[in-house]
Amino acid sequence: MKILVIESEELVLKNTGVMLGKLGYKAALTGDCKLALRIFTEQGPFDVVLIALKFMRGTAGGGAKLMDAMLQKNPKQNFAYMTSAPVLKKPFTLLELDEFMGAFRRPASSRFE
Repeated sequence: MKILVIESEELVLKNTGVMLGKLGYKAALTGDCKLALRIFTEQGPFDVVLIALKFMRGTAGGGAKLMDAMLQKNPKQNFAYMTSAPVLKKPFTLLELDEFMGAFRRPASSRFE
């Protein structure tokens, strides 16, 4: 499988590439959305585009436009996302929702309310 990884943190990008390689994937790596589109066009198709969610915030990252451009070239393109923030994957159970929300609760001993 071919994976395109888009991540701005150099260490995370390199480590992800190494790990994907150890798992038997062929990975193309970039920290830039413009370069990602060029790689996608020149080296594609890719089975999955793994993109850091930080590129999706605001217009500066260009992630939404990048994804739109990729989908125009391949309407069936698969995307996956990386983030350091807690993520709730749908569909979820009541227990999974409770555990997820627990990440945002202050401990009872907190002096702040």
